[in-house]
Amino acid sequence: MSISDCSIRGILNPIVVLTLRNEEQIFILRQKRILDYNIQSKCRYGKIRYNENQTKMKGRAHSPPRSQANNGGRLNQKHMSIVLCLGRNVNEYIKNSAEIIAKAINSGVFGCKICFAPMKKHSNYDRGIKETGQIILIIVVWCRKCKKYHALLPDFLLPNKHYSGGEIESVIIESGQMPIDHIETAASESTVRRWISQIGAKISEAVSILKYLFREAGQLMSEIMIEPGHCYSELEQVLERAPRAVKYSGCKLGLANIWLGTNKTPAYI
Repeated sequence: MSISDCSIRGILNPIVVLTLRNEEQIFILRQKRILDYNIQSKCRYGKIRYNENQTKMKGRAHSPPRSQANNGGRLNQKHMSIVLCLGRNVNEYIKNSAEIIAKAINSGVFGCKICFAPMKKHSNYDRGIKETGQIILIIVVWCRKCKKYHALLPDFLLPNKHYSGGEIESVIIESGQMPIDHIETAASESTVRRWISQIGAKISEAVSILKYLFREAGQLMSEIMIEPGHCYSELEQVLERAPRAVKYSGCKLGLANIWLGTNKTPAYI
C-alpha cells in the first residue's frame, strides 16, 4: 500500500519526507499521535516552558484545560503582564517582593485582566537584566475562572525587554539631546536605534491613552496643556497631571506602565 493510500484511508497521519535517489524512494514516517501524546505527557506531568526571554517555569503545572492549550496540550504561551511597584531596585525586589505579592494575593488585590476574578500564585521563572547580569524570579499568577496566566513584573522592567527600564529610559532621554553614537549605554548601536524607533512609538501611544484615562478619572486634560516636543517630555507632562500619586521605582516608563495597567486592555511601553 502506498503512502498516499495510507493517508487517504486514515490509517496513519504521518509527516513524510521523500527523497529520490537512484530511483529508490526513501520514506521517513512519524505518527503524529505518538508525538502529540509525548508532548501532552511532558506538559501535564513535568515542567512547562514559559516564552519570555526563553526561560523555564519552575514548579509543576496545574494542568490547564484543553480549551486553553495549543499544539498537543502545551500551555498557551500568550500571556498578560501586570506591572506594579515591587521595589526601587533589584535588591529591594529580592528582599520585599515575595511578601508584597503574597499579601496582595491573599487579600484579592490582583484581579484577572480578562474576567476580573481573584488569582492564585502559579509558579515563577528567571528573568535576566542584561546590563548588570542580575537574575530575579518573576512570579506568575493564574486565574481559576478563565484559566489565564499573568506575570507580575516590577515597574523597573519593561515587558519582553532584556535590559532594565532605567537603561532604556536613559537612552530615550539622551536621544533627544545628542546623536546616537554619543549615547553611553551597554546596548549595541542597532539596539539603541530599535529602542528609539519602537519604544518612542509606544511612548507616543501611551501619552494618548493616559490622557484618556486621566480625563475619565475626572482630571482636566487639554491638548494646549501639553507642550509638544520629544515623546519622553510629553510623557512626563502627562504623568504630572495624574489623578493621584502612585508609588513607583523612579523609572517614568514604569510609572506609565502602572497607569496603563489600569486600562482594560493594557498597551504597555
